[in-house]
Amino acid sequence: MTLTKLKAAAAATALSLMATTATFAADLRVAYTGYSTDNTFWIGVANAAAEEAKAMGVEFIDMTASSPDSAAQKDAVDRAIDMGVDGIIIGSVDNRAFDASLDAAAAKGIPVVAVDTGIDHSHISSLVQTDNLAAAGIAGDFIVSQIEGGKVLILGGSAGHQTGNARRDGVKNAAEAAGHEVIFHICDWQDACAFETTTNFLQSDPEITAIFSAWDPGALAAVSAAKALGKLDKLVIVGFDGNPANLVAIGEGEQTATIKQDNTRMGAESVRNLLAVIKGEAVPAVVPIDGILITADNVAEFQ
Repeated sequence: MTLTKLKAAAAATALSLMATTATFAADLRVAYTGYSTDNTFWIGVANAAAEEAKAMGVEFIDMTASSPDSAAQKDAVDRAIDMGVDGIIIGSVDNRAFDASLDAAAAKGIPVVAVDTGIDHSHISSLVQTDNLAAAGIAGDFIVSQIEGGKVLILGGSAGHQTGNARRDGVKNAAEAAGHEVIFHICDWQDACAFETTTNFLQSDPEITAIFSAWDPGALAAVSAAKALGKLDKLVIVGFDGNPANLVAIGEGEQTATIKQDNTRMGAESVRNLLAVIKGEAVPAVVPIDGILITADNVAEFQ
């Protein structure tokens, strides 16, 4: 074969490969189900994931329920499997709810990536999340630096929830290491519970000097409860997420601090990892993303 014919054959092969790759990408459908569509943090995750999928030429099917509902989320995963999607991303409401669904996904060869919260199942290819333990440790160290004594009240997520437990432990470890008593109360990520719990404990225990909420809306609820009791000026209140409303509260001197999660990176990387798995590429089992402490000193940089 002449050099000219070799070049022509190589060019034809390259074009064929490009066409195959483009068709492959265009035909891909990935399903996403996050915590809820009424949560600022999760809206950011979903938007970033959708934008990344669009940039990659992949159909993105958002099956997230309007409010946190573990049964509805499991049903969404099952429907995605029945639809024959090419991959699934789960930001779980209850990370213990998916064993049978993930068994079915594995049987059909549909890869699954978790975002924000780990799911203990062998079929999960990758977890993209904030390093919650380390980030909460930063929050705990900050709290300790701001109080001279007293007790720390922690408003937690759901029982057994991997993300909530890590955030609890990060603050708890730092506070107890500094000699502070820690009070932990499960609130199932519910703002009303955060308000009621804060009210009850502040009325019954004058030794509470700091409150940590494992989610930012809970921190705002704690701020509201403390204001209603006239005790806000005596408290350090720290949240977790970096939601816009909380940044306003920090700027106004009501909430003391929060830990910002990079939800944009979390959404984008979950899509990138899922597509890599679909293409047969190796991905990290865990992609840890650093948290950022936001206080009155740096809040303007994030608004």
